[in-house]
Amino acid sequence: MTDNPTVNRWLEDKDMDHIDHALGRPIYPLRATYRNHFAIDATSTRAAGFDASPHWTKRGQRDDMAFYSVSDAGRQALADHLSKIEDPWRAFLVSFDGYSSIVPERNRNKAKYSYYLMVSDGWSELTFSDFCKRATVRNAA
Repeated sequence: MTDNPTVNRWLEDKDMDHIDHALGRPIYPLRATYRNHFAIDATSTRAAGFDASPHWTKRGQRDDMAFYSVSDAGRQALADHLSKIEDPWRAFLVSFDGYSSIVPERNRNKAKYSYYLMVSDGWSELTFSDFCKRATVRNAA
């Protein structure tokens, strides 16, 4: 995993949802993301809106498709929006038996359980109780 994990969310504000989607739905929109692109019909109303918005930068066009990336202003707008709506997703560092992983979740308990599910896939005799006794969870920086 990266130091900027992604989450499975959607946002009611469709403009912010498109920015979030283009960036791969990261927990930290101001950090580097694994993607930053959005392809759209070049003649669409949405493409005209992207052209007029400071949140998007047009990267090119091929045939009838236009390609955009999110600008720094768009990243900041998304970060401000997530803060305003008090987005519950956080990054947690879960450690177990000397191994650690960043786990995106809404609270510590869910992060611990998510990591347990990952570990128990390859260690079927591990009980959740034993896992909890040996695992630690803290906020990831």
